[in-house]
Amino acid sequence: MTNLGHLGFDGRPVRAVRRDASENRRKAVDAARRLFAERGQQVTMEEVAAAAGIGKGTLYRGFPGRAQLAQAVLDDLSRELQGELIAGMGVAEACPVGVLRAFLRRTYAFRVRHLDLLLMAHDGDRAEIRSSPAYLWERLAVAGLLRHAMDRGLSDPPDPDLLPDAVMALLDPDLVRHQRDVLGVDPERGADALVAMVFGAAGIGGLAQSGGFSRN
Repeated sequence: MTNLGHLGFDGRPVRAVRRDASENRRKAVDAARRLFAERGQQVTMEEVAAAAGIGKGTLYRGFPGRAQLAQAVLDDLSRELQGELIAGMGVAEACPVGVLRAFLRRTYAFRVRHLDLLLMAHDGDRAEIRSSPAYLWERLAVAGLLRHAMDRGLSDPPDPDLLPDAVMALLDPDLVRHQRDVLGVDPERGADALVAMVFGAAGIGGLAQSGGFSRN
């Protein structure tokens, strides 16, 4: 599985930096994380610099714009989510169908909770999403869970090679935003619909409620 600690959210290797530069970067990311959580896309780079206690020039040397800053925040958040999901998938006795269900719900909740960040991080270049380590890891996890369910005789998708991409398309931030802002879909309904559509496409029947880790 992809190690997000060695790759940035944009897929590029993270280069070694001086200690003071590393400390300033940490301050900037921590401040941006707090401010983005409070006010989303209304936050300016100047406000981040002030909250971090660093100069604007220092901030811009590390992050040319809000997109790069949002990517850095998502690095942290994605590593945390990855750890939670790995822990859930590592339960040996868990039914793969239940684990897949919980994985989908947790990943959808992550999209909703951090939607502004996801949209900012790839503003103007949605194709970048499909090459980011976080996306690639999620796709790999979906493919592995589906394969495990097939090996256990619990799933029979018509085209298992293409299904992971279809699942990831349902988690696209633009689609999640449309569901929330235009259709008025609440997170619980959205997660339920995602699970139902994926299970239907995967040929999973009455085991939707089996096993897995916490749904929240």
